[in-house]
Amino acid sequence: MRTAADFNLYYAAPDPWHISHSRFRDKVFRRCLMPFIRDKSVLELGCGEGHLTQAIFSKARSVVGIDISDVAIARAKSLNLPNARFESADFLQASFEGYDVIAAIDCVYYLSLQERGALLEKVAEEHSGKILLLSGPIVDYRRHFSHKRLMHEFTTLGFAPLKFYNLSVYWHPPSSRIIAHLIKLPLAHTLLDWIPESMIYQRLYALRAPKHH
Repeated sequence: MRTAADFNLYYAAPDPWHISHSRFRDKVFRRCLMPFIRDKSVLELGCGEGHLTQAIFSKARSVVGIDISDVAIARAKSLNLPNARFESADFLQASFEGYDVIAAIDCVYYLSLQERGALLEKVAEEHSGKILLLSGPIVDYRRHFSHKRLMHEFTTLGFAPLKFYNLSVYWHPPSSRIIAHLIKLPLAHTLLDWIPESMIYQRLYALRAPKHH
Protein backbone atom coordinates (compact mmCIF):
# COMPACT_ATOMS: atom_id res chain seq x y z
CA MET A 1 0.00 0.00 0.00
CA ARG A 2 1.30 3.46 -0.83
CA THR A 3 1.82 5.86 2.06
CA ALA A 4 -0.04 9.08 2.83
CA ALA A 5 3.09 10.97 1.75
CA ASP A 6 3.12 9.11 -1.60
CA PHE A 7 -0.50 9.96 -2.31
CA ASN A 8 -0.09 13.57 -1.19
CA LEU A 9 2.65 13.83 -3.83
CA TYR A 10 0.26 12.41 -6.44
CA TYR A 11 -2.32 15.02 -5.42
CA ALA A 12 0.13 17.94 -5.52
CA ALA A 13 -1.83 19.00 -8.61
CA PRO A 14 -5.61 18.44 -8.60
CA ASP A 15 -7.11 15.44 -10.41
CA PRO A 16 -3.81 13.65 -11.13
CA TRP A 17 -5.55 10.76 -12.93
CA HIS A 18 -7.89 13.05 -14.93
CA ILE A 19 -10.94 11.16 -13.71
CA SER A 20 -13.11 14.29 -13.75
CA HIS A 21 -13.04 14.00 -17.56
CA SER A 22 -14.09 10.33 -17.62
CA ARG A 23 -17.77 10.87 -18.36
CA PHE A 24 -18.08 7.56 -20.16
CA ARG A 25 -16.71 5.69 -17.16
CA ASP A 26 -19.06 7.57 -14.85
CA LYS A 27 -22.03 6.57 -17.03
CA VAL A 28 -21.02 2.90 -16.97
CA PHE A 29 -20.50 2.96 -13.19
CA ARG A 30 -23.88 4.60 -12.58
CA ARG A 31 -25.64 1.93 -14.66
CA CYS A 32 -23.95 -0.88 -12.73
CA LEU A 33 -24.00 0.56 -9.21
CA MET A 34 -27.42 2.19 -9.00
CA PRO A 35 -29.39 -0.96 -8.04
CA PHE A 36 -27.02 -1.54 -5.11
CA ILE A 37 -26.54 1.97 -3.72
CA ARG A 38 -29.82 3.83 -4.15
CA ASP A 39 -31.06 5.03 -0.71
CA LYS A 40 -28.32 3.01 1.04
CA SER A 41 -25.56 4.02 3.45
CA VAL A 42 -22.22 3.60 1.64
CA LEU A 43 -18.61 3.45 2.83
CA GLU A 44 -16.42 4.51 -0.10
CA LEU A 45 -12.82 3.32 0.25
CA GLY A 46 -10.10 5.30 -1.53
CA CYS A 47 -12.48 8.15 -2.35
CA GLY A 48 -9.73 10.55 -3.46
CA GLU A 49 -11.01 14.05 -4.17
CA GLY A 50 -14.63 12.93 -4.13
CA HIS A 51 -15.22 12.81 -7.88
CA LEU A 52 -16.95 9.42 -7.83
CA THR A 53 -18.76 10.36 -4.62
CA GLN A 54 -20.35 13.23 -6.53
CA ALA A 55 -20.77 11.56 -9.91
CA ILE A 56 -21.87 8.06 -8.88
CA PHE A 57 -23.01 7.98 -5.26
CA SER A 58 -25.35 10.98 -5.36
CA LYS A 59 -28.38 8.66 -5.07
CA ALA A 60 -27.06 6.98 -1.93
CA ARG A 61 -28.77 7.96 1.32
CA SER A 62 -25.39 8.74 2.87
CA VAL A 63 -21.72 8.26 1.98
CA VAL A 64 -18.61 8.23 4.13
CA GLY A 65 -15.52 8.63 1.95
CA ILE A 66 -12.13 7.53 3.28
CA ASP A 67 -8.75 8.24 1.73
CA ILE A 68 -5.21 8.10 3.04
CA SER A 69 -4.37 11.50 1.49
CA ASP A 70 -5.40 14.49 3.58
CA VAL A 71 -4.75 16.69 0.52
CA ALA A 72 -7.36 14.75 -1.46
CA ILE A 73 -9.79 14.74 1.46
CA ALA A 74 -9.55 18.53 1.81
CA ARG A 75 -10.62 18.87 -1.84
CA ALA A 76 -13.42 16.35 -1.34
CA LYS A 77 -14.74 18.31 1.63
CA SER A 78 -14.73 21.49 -0.45
CA LEU A 79 -17.37 19.94 -2.74
CA ASN A 80 -19.88 20.33 0.12
CA LEU A 81 -21.87 17.28 -1.01
CA PRO A 82 -25.16 17.13 0.91
CA ASN A 83 -25.13 13.35 1.45
CA ALA A 84 -21.40 12.83 2.11
CA ARG A 85 -18.71 13.32 4.70
CA PHE A 86 -15.02 12.60 4.28
CA GLU A 87 -12.26 11.31 6.54
CA SER A 88 -8.51 11.03 6.10
CA ALA A 89 -7.48 7.52 7.19
CA ASP A 90 -5.83 4.27 6.12
CA PHE A 91 -8.94 2.29 5.20
CA LEU A 92 -7.37 -0.95 6.42
CA GLN A 93 -7.50 0.61 9.89
CA ALA A 94 -10.99 2.15 9.65
CA SER A 95 -14.19 0.57 10.98
CA PHE A 96 -16.34 -1.16 8.35
CA GLU A 97 -19.31 -1.63 10.65
CA GLY A 98 -22.73 -0.05 10.27
CA TYR A 99 -22.96 0.45 6.49
CA ASP A 100 -25.33 -1.14 3.96
CA VAL A 101 -22.67 -1.18 1.23
CA ILE A 102 -18.88 -0.96 1.06
CA ALA A 103 -17.43 0.26 -2.25
CA ALA A 104 -13.79 -0.29 -3.20
CA ILE A 105 -13.70 1.32 -6.63
CA ASP A 106 -10.37 1.20 -8.47
CA CYS A 107 -8.26 1.06 -5.32
CA VAL A 108 -7.37 -2.62 -4.72
CA TYR A 109 -4.43 -2.48 -7.11
CA TYR A 110 -2.62 -0.24 -4.63
CA LEU A 111 -2.66 -3.13 -2.16
CA SER A 112 -0.25 -6.06 -2.06
CA LEU A 113 -1.79 -9.52 -2.28
CA GLN A 114 -1.45 -9.83 1.50
CA GLU A 115 -3.14 -6.46 2.05
CA ARG A 116 -5.93 -7.37 -0.34
CA GLY A 117 -6.50 -10.58 1.59
CA ALA A 118 -6.56 -8.55 4.83
CA LEU A 119 -9.11 -6.17 3.28
CA LEU A 120 -11.44 -9.01 2.27
CA GLU A 121 -11.09 -10.67 5.67
CA LYS A 122 -11.91 -7.36 7.36
CA VAL A 123 -15.01 -6.93 5.16
CA ALA A 124 -16.08 -10.51 5.96
CA GLU A 125 -15.64 -9.88 9.70
CA GLU A 126 -17.13 -6.38 10.04
CA HIS A 127 -19.63 -6.26 7.14
CA SER A 128 -21.19 -9.71 7.55
CA GLY A 129 -23.87 -10.65 5.03
CA LYS A 130 -23.82 -7.26 3.30
CA ILE A 131 -22.78 -5.95 -0.11
CA LEU A 132 -19.22 -5.27 -1.28
CA LEU A 133 -18.70 -3.50 -4.61
CA LEU A 134 -15.14 -3.93 -5.86
CA SER A 135 -13.59 -2.98 -9.18
CA GLY A 136 -10.18 -3.47 -10.68
CA PRO A 137 -8.25 -4.67 -13.71
CA ILE A 138 -8.45 -8.29 -14.83
CA VAL A 139 -5.56 -8.18 -17.30
CA ASP A 140 -3.49 -10.69 -15.29
CA TYR A 141 -0.22 -8.80 -15.19
CA ARG A 142 2.04 -10.48 -12.59
CA ARG A 143 -0.93 -12.81 -12.04
CA HIS A 144 -2.44 -10.35 -9.54
CA PHE A 145 -5.66 -9.41 -11.24
CA SER A 146 -7.11 -12.17 -13.40
CA HIS A 147 -10.84 -12.84 -13.13
CA LYS A 148 -10.02 -16.43 -12.15
CA ARG A 149 -7.72 -15.37 -9.32
CA LEU A 150 -10.16 -12.80 -7.95
CA MET A 151 -13.02 -15.31 -8.00
CA HIS A 152 -10.81 -17.80 -6.17
CA GLU A 153 -10.03 -15.19 -3.49
CA PHE A 154 -13.68 -14.25 -3.11
CA THR A 155 -15.05 -17.78 -2.85
CA THR A 156 -12.22 -19.03 -0.60
CA LEU A 157 -13.23 -16.41 1.97
CA GLY A 158 -16.93 -17.22 1.59
CA PHE A 159 -18.04 -14.23 -0.51
CA ALA A 160 -20.98 -14.93 -2.80
CA PRO A 161 -20.58 -13.28 -6.23
CA LEU A 162 -23.94 -11.72 -7.13
CA LYS A 163 -23.08 -10.11 -10.43
CA PHE A 164 -20.16 -8.73 -12.36
CA TYR A 165 -20.00 -6.02 -14.99
CA ASN A 166 -17.39 -5.15 -17.59
CA LEU A 167 -16.25 -1.54 -17.23
CA SER A 168 -13.69 -0.91 -19.95
CA VAL A 169 -11.93 -2.50 -22.90
CA TYR A 170 -8.23 -3.32 -23.00
CA TRP A 171 -6.58 -1.15 -25.68
CA HIS A 172 -4.24 -3.83 -27.04
CA PRO A 173 -4.35 -5.27 -29.67
CA PRO A 174 -5.66 -2.72 -32.24
CA SER A 175 -8.92 -4.70 -32.71
CA SER A 176 -9.80 -3.96 -29.07
CA ARG A 177 -9.05 -0.30 -29.65
CA ILE A 178 -11.72 -0.18 -32.35
CA ILE A 179 -14.27 -1.73 -29.98
CA ALA A 180 -13.21 0.72 -27.25
CA HIS A 181 -14.23 3.57 -29.54
CA LEU A 182 -17.44 1.90 -30.72
CA ILE A 183 -18.81 1.31 -27.22
CA LYS A 184 -18.65 5.05 -26.56
CA LEU A 185 -21.44 5.60 -29.08
CA PRO A 186 -24.86 6.41 -27.55
CA LEU A 187 -26.24 3.38 -25.63
CA ALA A 188 -23.45 1.13 -26.97
CA HIS A 189 -21.96 0.92 -23.44
CA THR A 190 -24.83 -1.47 -22.63
CA LEU A 191 -23.05 -4.02 -24.84
CA LEU A 192 -19.94 -4.05 -22.63
CA ASP A 193 -21.04 -7.18 -20.78
CA TRP A 194 -21.16 -9.12 -24.06
CA ILE A 195 -17.56 -8.45 -25.04
CA PRO A 196 -15.14 -11.42 -24.72
CA GLU A 197 -13.21 -11.50 -21.46
CA SER A 198 -9.87 -11.40 -23.28
CA MET A 199 -10.71 -7.84 -24.39
CA ILE A 200 -11.79 -6.55 -20.98
CA TYR A 201 -9.50 -4.33 -18.91
CA GLN A 202 -11.59 -3.58 -15.80
CA ARG A 203 -14.50 -5.33 -14.16
CA LEU A 204 -16.86 -4.50 -11.29
CA TYR A 205 -17.87 -7.24 -8.85
CA ALA A 206 -20.96 -7.14 -6.66
CA LEU A 207 -20.42 -9.56 -3.78
CA ARG A 208 -22.23 -10.55 -0.62
CA ALA A 209 -19.96 -10.94 2.39
CA PRO A 210 -20.25 -14.22 4.30
CA LYS A 211 -22.75 -14.30 7.14
CA HIS A 212 -21.50 -14.97 10.64
CA HIS A 213 -23.79 -17.17 12.66
